[in-house]
Parts: sequence; C-alpha cells; structure tokens
Amino acid sequence: MSEQARVLIVEDNEEIAQMLVLFLGSRGYKVTLAPDGETAVQSVREALPTLMLLDVGLPDVDGYDLLTRFRRSPRTRYIPAIFLTQRNKKADRMAGLQLGADDYITKPFDLEELFLRVQNAVQRAQRENLHEPRTGLPTGRGARDEMEAARGRAERAILEFRLENTGSFRDHYGMLAMTDLLRYTALHLNRVLNQQGTNEDFLGHLGEERFVVVCSAARADLISRTASTHFDRDAAQHYTLGERVNADTVQARTPAGETLTLPIVKLTALRQQ
Repeated sequence: MSEQARVLIVEDNEEIAQMLVLFLGSRGYKVTLAPDGETAVQSVREALPTLMLLDVGLPDVDGYDLLTRFRRSPRTRYIPAIFLTQRNKKADRMAGLQLGADDYITKPFDLEELFLRVQNAVQRAQRENLHEPRTGLPTGRGARDEMEAARGRAERAILEFRLENTGSFRDHYGMLAMTDLLRYTALHLNRVLNQQGTNEDFLGHLGEERFVVVCSAARADLISRTASTHFDRDAAQHYTLGERVNADTVQARTPAGETLTLPIVKLTALRQQ
C-alpha cells in the first residue's frame, strides 16, 4: 500500500477484536477498534476510515442499522464496509449486501482469506477513485455527484477550499510533509463540520490542494470563516521551529538546518453557490 489504509473494526468480542488488530496491523494497516455502534459513530466523526469491518450483533445496535446510518450520511456513504458475523444464512447475507456492504464474511473465518477480501475492497475503492488515499476523503465520481446534486438548490452551498503557498513548503520539506499537511487539512475541515455543520454536510478531496464542502446555505459563511481563520491561527506549527513574522510569512528552519523566511500556507475558501 502506497499510503497506510485505515481500517475501523466494530467488534464487541474482545478476543476476535484483538486478533484482528494484531493481524491487520502486521499487514500494514492502521487499525482502530470500536466495541459498539456509538463508539464507531464517534470514531468515524473524528476521522474517516478507509474501510469498516462490522459485526452484526453489537451490544447497542444492530450492525445492519449501523451501516444504514453510515450509508445515509453524505460524509460516510462512500466508505467500503465488510460484514464479519456469525449469521451465516443466505437471507442474512442478502440483507447485508442489499444495504450496500461490499462483502460479507461469516465466522469462523480464515485470516488469510479475510486479508485478501479487505485488500480487494480497499484496492477496488482506489481503482474506482472513491476516496483519496492520503486523506481518506471521497474524491472523483463521489465528490462530483455530491456537488451536482447540490447545484441549483437554494438551501445548499458549495464551498471550495484551497491550500495556498504550498510550493515553497513542498520544496523545502518534501512530499511526506506535504502528505501530512493534506491529512491535517482533511481532519481540520472535518472538525469544523462536526462543530458548525450538520449530518447532511459532505466533505471531499478534489485533488492535490483542493477540497470541497457541500453544506447548508445558512451555515456556509460561518463554516468558511471558521475553517480559514482557525487554519491560519495554527499554520506556523507545520514548519520546523516556525515563528510567525507577519500575516503572510513565517521564519522557519529547513531539514538542512537553513533558516529561511517563507510564505506561510493558507486555507482559502471560494463559494461556488
């Protein structure tokens, strides 16, 4: 995997959960564990996973209902999901697949087969350009569909966010640091939507330095202003020993030890609708 995929395991059986954490972690995945539905919802709100492994018999919610909830939300409907459950009847499998699950695996399962199915689901999402591997956000067709669905609707707004002044940042700190900056921006925008938006909001990655938010028109200006202002407030932290000179520049040290004054990265917003 060129970028470390993030797998959310929603499983209340501690023995199975820990086995999956260790196994998938050893295969290069970043694994997060949720023992129940509510913890899973909170985890997804904080950071979108690349893929979800869902048990059906959870202590607080039926796994089918949990997937239905995720599939109804614009921010989570594109996350690949695999059911991992003891329910092995054909009707159970059909019900799970009809809800939009990408695969259905019954317990007991073979770990190597599970790994291949997880790998296939992640790679299929990448081939179909469903999510951006560095940020985990929907991209490609999914992002375009959400934007098109909002166009012409007076109650919806489309905001395009763009990272500015990234050229000098990339030149001096490299592509790994740039990837970290993209991930930070995705998490930052997600936090803003959690605080200022609604469950109907969409967040996507249009490519490189461009992100898109589809939200309520009534809250668009607040979301735009909050995202840009808070990003700017903390922008110096992305530079080694970064110290703000003024609104537009930062004094920082490069990996080679050279002290330079650079244009500081900014997050600007353009309201398309």
